Amino acid sequence: MMLLDLICADCLLEQIESKKVTEQPEHFVPVPFEMVNDSGIYNFNCQKGHNSISYLINIEFEILFEYGLNALADGYYREAVSSFTSAMERYFEFFIKVILKNSGTEYENIDKIWKQISKQSERQLGAYLTLYAQTFQELPMVLSSNKEVPFRNKIIHQGYIPSKKEAIEYGERIMEVIESSLIPLKKLFPDLTLDVFDNYGYHSKAKIILEKQEKDTGRELNVGGVNILTTISVVAGRERHDIDTRNGNIESQIIRVLQLRNPRGISLFNQQYPENKKGKASR
Repeated sequence: MMLLDLICADCLLEQIESKKVTEQPEHFVPVPFEMVNDSGIYNFNCQKGHNSISYLINIEFEILFEYGLNALADGYYREAVSSFTSAMERYFEFFIKVILKNSGTEYENIDKIWKQISKQSERQLGAYLTLYAQTFQELPMVLSSNKEVPFRNKIIHQGYIPSKKEAIEYGERIMEVIESSLIPLKKLFPDLTLDVFDNYGYHSKAKIILEKQEKDTGRELNVGGVNILTTISVVAGRERHDIDTRNGNIESQIIRVLQLRNPRGISLFNQQYPENKKGKASR
C-alpha cells in the first residue's frame, strides 16, 4: 500500500503565525498520509481537523516507480513488475516530449503527435530509440528481448506470479534503464527538462482543476503543493548527493519505503543566509 506524506497548509500557517518556528519536536506539524490516486489532488482532514487540499509536484513515472517499490515491500510481486513497466513506458513518453520540445515543437502539437502513438507501446519504443540515438549518438539501454521482455510478457499476458528475487531484479533493470537516460537528459537540457516536467506533471493538471473550483464556488482554496522525494526524480535526483538516503539498490529502497510509513512531522525553522533569511522545511 503506497501512502503519500502530504502537507496541511492550515497547520503550517498556524505554526508560522504562532512564531513557533523551531526544530523542537513539540512544534512539529504532523504529516498527513493519503493513499495514492491518479489525479494528484488530495482532499483530506488533518489530525487537527482542518479540511485541506494538497497536490503533487511530481510526474507519473516517478510515482509509478515508487508504487512498484511499495508493492515489493508488501509482497505483491506481480503488481510490482506491472508498475515498474508502466514507469518505464511513461518515462519514454517524457523523454520523447522533451526532445520534441527541444526541436521547437509547441506543446499543442506535441500532444497531437503523442495521441497518434499513445496506445501503441511498440511505436513509443521506436520513437524513443530513434530520438535517443539522434540526441546522444548511441543507442539507449532497454530491456533485453531475450530476458526481461519475455519475463514481463509472461507476467502481464500469461498470469505468471514472479518470486521476490525476480521482481527485485526486474526493478533494478528498470531503474537502470530510466536513470541511464534521465540523468544525461537533465544534463543536456536542464531548463527544458523542468519545463516539460511542469507542463505534464500532476501539478499542471491539478492547478487547472483547482482554479476552476475556485471560480465556480467563488471561494479561495488554501492549497499546498508537495514534491514527493521519489527514488527516480526529475527535480531532485538522488544522483546530486552521495549521501542521499535514496541512494542504493532496490532492496535499499524497500527499507526506505517501509521507514517512510512511520509517523513523522514537519518543522519550520529560520536559517541565516548571506543575502537574507529564508524559511526552511525539515522532515
